[in-house]
Amino acid sequence: HLCFSRSPLLSVYADMSVTCKEYYDPDKSMLELVFAPCSPLAGGNTNWISKSDEEIIDATMGELARLFPTEIAADDKWPSTKNQGPQGQARLRKYAVVKVPRSVYAAIPGRNKYRPSQRTPIPNLTMAGDWTSQKYLGSMEGAVFGGKLAAEVVAKKAKGMDLPPIKDIQPEIVESAKTYQPMKPLGVKGDGAIAFGGGATLSKKSESLLREVDPVQFA
Repeated sequence: HLCFSRSPLLSVYADMSVTCKEYYDPDKSMLELVFAPCSPLAGGNTNWISKSDEEIIDATMGELARLFPTEIAADDKWPSTKNQGPQGQARLRKYAVVKVPRSVYAAIPGRNKYRPSQRTPIPNLTMAGDWTSQKYLGSMEGAVFGGKLAAEVVAKKAKGMDLPPIKDIQPEIVESAKTYQPMKPLGVKGDGAIAFGGGATLSKKSESLLREVDPVQFA
């Protein structure tokens, strides 16, 4: 019951009051929405990571009003809903914003050619992951499919079967590798989920740590 949206901001959403019996309610909905792209790094026009929760929710309500014009009510608290007609009755009761600034790689145009094949030029080195060359973006589905393709390479090699081709490495990558200097990792600061690549409601403390170790998120 995960729905893909035609919205440029709300990529997928689910009505938890319909999909999960724990949240069932015949009179109101509990929506979970994926707000993306949330940064110019990911091809967006606005850096939503640096915006306040209220600004994000107002933009979300505006998109919901556009997607469901007869259901969403005009609400003075959310300016983006001001043009809603009198027939709309649905109002926001409460909300929580979870930010995942290091969620997945930025799937911007032209990136696919840099995703390596599972088979590599190095003997006995086979790679897997959502970042390798496969038909999905950075996601659980991509990780599983990348692992499946890697397993096929290993199995075919063990059986002496023809192997899939090795994807060409872009010339500029080869050239830049000649003068590449290892960079110090960003490191992990704090003990919250965001420090380890997860998502959480962004407190002042966790925002301060993220700004310190990864300021590009707020550029």
